[in-house]
Amino acid sequence: MTQRYLRYEILSLEEVLPDIKVYWHEKKRKVQHPNGKWYGVTSLRLKTFYRASKNPAGLKCVKCGLKGAFFAIETTPGQESTHLNLYGIKDGEEILFTHDHRHARALGGTDNLSNTQVMCSPCNGHKAIGEGKEAVRRRKLEAKQNVDDQVHLPSTSG
Repeated sequence: MTQRYLRYEILSLEEVLPDIKVYWHEKKRKVQHPNGKWYGVTSLRLKTFYRASKNPAGLKCVKCGLKGAFFAIETTPGQESTHLNLYGIKDGEEILFTHDHRHARALGGTDNLSNTQVMCSPCNGHKAIGEGKEAVRRRKLEAKQNVDDQVHLPSTSG
């Protein structure tokens, strides 16, 4: 299912990335755009985008190479708070970007900057399918191991 957002404004990469750098060490810092809307600039997702923008490869999906083109100040329908989303353009269509956990949290990965990378939503979705199957496989294996352990417990009755 595709997430739909209400858009207030489009911002260039050059308008947003400096604010992420300036407030890097602050927690939950928000910046007010001239249009009056506030948006956060200190999330792990935005820090992942900033870090990628400073690499020689640039701000692009690590799988397909789609480049991030602009940020948008948006809100989820029914909510008042606004946030920034990064988009690229492919075949004339806007493609939402996200930060991906290299080692999925569902498979024991950590939720920190050293474990994140930039990925477009379609590539992230394809990766998540494989990770979901792996997580299910691991849970089944763990459940089977627990049953096997219970079956082979030595008797404690005398």
